[in-house]
Amino acid sequence: SPGVFFDHDKGKSHSSGKLLFAARVIPYRGSWLDIEFDAKDIVYARIDRRRKIPVTSLLMALGMDGEEILSTFYTKSSYQRDGEGWRIPFQPETLKGAKTLSDMIDADTGEVVVESGKKLTPRLLRQLTDKGLKALKATNDDIYGNYLAEDIVNAATGEIYLEAGDEIDEKTLPIILSAGFDEIPVLGID
Repeated sequence: SPGVFFDHDKGKSHSSGKLLFAARVIPYRGSWLDIEFDAKDIVYARIDRRRKIPVTSLLMALGMDGEEILSTFYTKSSYQRDGEGWRIPFQPETLKGAKTLSDMIDADTGEVVVESGKKLTPRLLRQLTDKGLKALKATNDDIYGNYLAEDIVNAATGEIYLEAGDEIDEKTLPIILSAGFDEIPVLGID
């Protein structure tokens, strides 16, 4: 009967026992659409149980561009230029359970709020929020390895310097800075 059905394989498809989720859209009339995850968490689509295609191909065929797809599936935050360094908003919900790779420094006071190597527990994050922590200080090294959330475009000429999804590294950061951008939108990829 028509509808949307959600299912998983009960861990029997893969040797690790990982649950592989799937959804099936069955219309009154027309083609069935299957959406499924594989063992590497890549999402695929099938139309009428035929060949698997990446779900991004289906979304692009439906009119979404790369930037829209990224903003649908990932959160976005921005690094803002702050003198020689950068400042990023403190978002406790994205940091839960993570381990700090370097000292976390309050961007407003310059004081170290969490030492390097410490686990960010829900209790610690709540304490930081209660103290009024709004933004963290970041260096260029902290930005490397992040991915752009939006295209970096010259507003006057329309020239695209970098596209959404491009990795920020030692080569791309100078391009962004020389173009005069003081804010870099990045994706919250864990």
